[in-house]
Parts: sequence; structure tokens; C-alpha cells
Amino acid sequence: MNLRLYILPLAPFAFGTSAYVFTGLLEPMADDLDVSIAAAGQLQTAFAIACAVGGPVLARLTGQYDRRMLLIAVMAIVLLTNVASALAPGFATLVSARVAAGFLGALTVPLASMMAVGLVAPEKRASALAIIFAGNTIAFLIGVPMGSVIGDIFGWRGSFWFAASIAALALAAIAAFAPRGVLPPAPPAGAFRLALGGPNLKLMLLTLLSFIATFTTVAFVGPVVTLSTGLTGGTIAAMQVFVGIGSIIGLALGARLAALPARKILAGLALVIIFTQIVYVAGMRFELGILDIPLFALVTMLSAGALFAMAPVTQVRLAASAGPAATVAFAFNGSMIFLGQGLGAALGGAVIFIFSLPDVGYAGALVALAAFCLALTLTAEADRI
Repeated sequence: MNLRLYILPLAPFAFGTSAYVFTGLLEPMADDLDVSIAAAGQLQTAFAIACAVGGPVLARLTGQYDRRMLLIAVMAIVLLTNVASALAPGFATLVSARVAAGFLGALTVPLASMMAVGLVAPEKRASALAIIFAGNTIAFLIGVPMGSVIGDIFGWRGSFWFAASIAALALAAIAAFAPRGVLPPAPPAGAFRLALGGPNLKLMLLTLLSFIATFTTVAFVGPVVTLSTGLTGGTIAAMQVFVGIGSIIGLALGARLAALPARKILAGLALVIIFTQIVYVAGMRFELGILDIPLFALVTMLSAGALFAMAPVTQVRLAASAGPAATVAFAFNGSMIFLGQGLGAALGGAVIFIFSLPDVGYAGALVALAAFCLALTLTAEADRI
């Protein structure tokens, strides 16, 4: 493969670190900003919904511009909004910074995905897209846990300064080494219609439901880890590492599964997410003694693995179905990813407020059940890649 392809994952690595870097620090952040844990968790909701809106809108408005220059601009925005988050004097200002980060940074993954698809032959698309999504897995494996450790030592603002430094690194590398002169195909008439045609809408809705199910618990990873295992502070980062490990395994598996029938693969992965959510409930409700930590680590890897295995299976079909509107299709699917994260955080916050923290697992399992049912409705049309 083109060696320049391996520079592109730095963009989702920086963006993914920015998106989740504070999730292990919700309790100290809430105390410092004088808000509840449920309210602090809604920072992820604000960020994610802004991404969901910004992705398709910006993809349509910037469709004629050079991909490399756009990605450089987006990385600069990610850097600046992390600095703004670190300097925010209060909760309202922090929410505003996260909204700007989400809306303006939403093109990160669609741009990197479109550039990757353009660098390889059609039969290599699944592997190329898995490489792009590996940037997100590295964020979970390295970026987010390190942010938790740094935030535990220097305060939650330190986690955003760390995310800003990662964005600066990505910006410099992409400016120096990313492929030049990458122009998208001319946007066809009815680009939105083409991007949402065929099986694409169902695939995007499946992405949405899977992320809602998973982030009902993941958005509150700090409190969930503490209640399940007793770990606190920087040691939460050790559990976050298992999200990254599971993500890497899932992407590698998804690239291999992409050529198989989508209906069976995606339904099976949804069942895995249902199982993991139920185990989270058991871990939070019952004392399992010495099994608490290894069980949580295993289930976390399974959950992340199933979620990220869906990405290559879905993205390669979107690219084939949408054709010249692939950037718009990727942007819509990216919107589903971030909207799912935001709605998952909102759902988890509501469940905690109305019921209790362990019940977030039940809510996640019910949403994953809906994803399973939707996957069963996919037809052979989704397998024409």
C-alpha cells in the first residue's frame, strides 16, 4: 500500500483523543465545575451532536476543495478548540468549546477515509479503511488512557492540553507528508440522495444504534469502572487501555469479515454488544471478588471489538454504493457515529438520574437488541461490494 496512507490515521487519532480524553475524569471535573456527574457526561452529548450536524453540512459545502488542505485546516481547528477547552473558565464556556470542536472537526474521519480510498485499488478498500479507523483505536489504547493519567496528576484541564499536543503533532505530520492534490470527484446531482440510497440508510442506522448502545455505558466509564472494580483516579486508565486493545482486534477482524454476508456478520456483532451490556450490569450490581477486574477487562475488549468490527463491514459497502458521493456517505455515517455517542451519553445520564448507574447496562442492551433486529432486515443488496 501507499506509504502516505499510514500518515492519515493521525487525524482520527487526534480527533478521537480530543473527543474522549476527559471521560475518565468526570467526577473531579464535575466537582471542580460544580455540576453533577450526569451533567458533566453531557459534554460528550454536546460534542457528538455537533459532530452529527457538522459532518454532512460541511461535507456538502466543501466538496470541491483539496482534501489535504481541508484536513490541515480541520486539524488546526481541533488544536485550537482543545486549547479553548483547557482554558474554559466555567461549564457553559466548556460546553461551547466542545460544540465548536465537534461541529468544525466533524470532517476529520470522512476526509481521511476519502483520501484513503483514493490511494488504493478497490479490492484494498476494506484494509485501507481499517487503517484509518485504527487512528481511533490508538486514541483508546494510548491517547485517552494517557489523558486520564495526566488529568489525574495535573487536573482535568491537563487532559485537554495533552489532546492539544496530539493535535499539533498530527497537524505537523499531515502538512508534511499527506498526499497532495487529492481532489474529490465532482459532487453529482442529488449527492444526498445517492449517499442515502440502496442499503446505505439501514447501514447508517445500524451504526447509530450500535454506538448508542455502547456509549450508554462508555460515556460514564469512570464511574462504571469504579463501581465495577473499585479502581479510581489514574488507575481507570488501565481499564481504558482494554477499549483500545479490543478496538484493534475488532478492526482487524472487521477487515477480514467485510467480504462475508453483511446481515449475518452485523447481527452477530450486535448480539455480542447485548451480551457485554448485560455483563456490565452484573459487574456493577454484584460483588465478584477477584474476578471483578479481569471480567471487566475482558468484557470491555469484547464490547469495543464488536463495535469497531462493524466499521470496515459498513464503510466498504457505503463506498461501493455511494460512488462519487462517497465523501457525503462517509460524513453521514460519521454523523451516526457521533450522534450515537451523544444520544448514548444522554440516555445514560437520564437512566442514572431516574434509576441508578448499574441500569445503564440494561438500557444499552435494549438499544443493541434494536440493532440486532435491524441487521436481520438487510438484504443481499448490502453485499454488492
